[in-house]
Amino acid sequence: MIVRTAPSIRTYHKGKIIFNEGQESKIAYMIKSGTVDIFKMIDKKKTVMGTLRRGDIFGEMSLLANQKRTASAEAASFCELVVLTEEMMNKLLKASPATVTKMLELLAKRVAATDLKTGGSEQNDSFLALATILNLAYREFAYTPSDKQREIENYKMGLSVKSYTETVKSLSVFSNLEIESFLETVFKLRLIEIKSIKKGDKSAFLERYISIKNFEQFMPNLRCLYKQMRELGANVDQRMNFMSFTDLARRTGSTPELIYKKVIKEEMPENLLFFNREKAMEWRKDKDSDFFKKFRRPRKALEDLESAEDIIFIDNPTLTKALEGFNYYKISVLYSALDQQGRDKLKRNIGKKVAQILLREPPADRDPNDHEVLECCDELLDIVRKLKGVK
Repeated sequence: MIVRTAPSIRTYHKGKIIFNEGQESKIAYMIKSGTVDIFKMIDKKKTVMGTLRRGDIFGEMSLLANQKRTASAEAASFCELVVLTEEMMNKLLKASPATVTKMLELLAKRVAATDLKTGGSEQNDSFLALATILNLAYREFAYTPSDKQREIENYKMGLSVKSYTETVKSLSVFSNLEIESFLETVFKLRLIEIKSIKKGDKSAFLERYISIKNFEQFMPNLRCLYKQMRELGANVDQRMNFMSFTDLARRTGSTPELIYKKVIKEEMPENLLFFNREKAMEWRKDKDSDFFKKFRRPRKALEDLESAEDIIFIDNPTLTKALEGFNYYKISVLYSALDQQGRDKLKRNIGKKVAQILLREPPADRDPNDHEVLECCDELLDIVRKLKGVK
């Protein structure tokens, strides 16, 4: 199990020094956005040794090997950095000691071995950052002692996709969609195999496992294919720029449910939404034509009703009775916060004259969380519950 941490984020404007060579520190960083230059002063001249980008970790040697900074770091552009403190690292190490320790140790060795000699190198791409983590995680998995293998569920199937995903996500940089896109790409390149088994007899969900036949050649082969694709003009990293509804909600402080509602109400432009053609066509195979022509909302129990949009779950006789004491203004407030289905239901359960006025002079749309909307909604739902004998 991976401990869910909430690392702090530091921001640096272009030209700001993050740390200097020779400093002592117990902090490492992972780049969430922006770019960072690693440089040394050689013959009193600033020499940039490399430019790091999103997903890159730097400063690990000070954290893991208790060494002074071997180079200086400067913000090459405005950047957001995930702070990897000793406390956070210890939590991660306790949660998954073998995988995370090996991953970070080898990443640190890579930084020390290359001494960041190549600026803007291909390993700074998010695609290759995910590949590096997979390579290190699988290497540790493959070298698990035989007496420990029995403790890992379905060890013979391969490295759990869930385990790999949680390891990546624990560093709060990549979204699920980016990870899935990366795995799909390396699978299609035949660099890995992905096997699936059902999670329980009755579950529709599958547990997936990654298998790499020759993991010693995984990174060399991947880099070779990656280079060829780039030379042919394929923008591999473009596929890493997508996020799911859940990721968008998390990054905007919203909820997936609210994002879905904004899509339904056409408050988000169409060019923000997409479907994976192959997966969408595969998914639709077992759906009959009516599935795409009708929308059935899941029913809610009376005690679970909480918003204006929930009036669609109230039966018509009860709703008609509950609205008898509402004046035109209160009805218009409710109407302003409903989608088309809700508005149609409301109009069917009020007087014809009021319904005609709403059609001729519809009120301006309101947010369902508007103060007056919530007040009218609470009043209506209280009446409905009393009529139904629900406390």
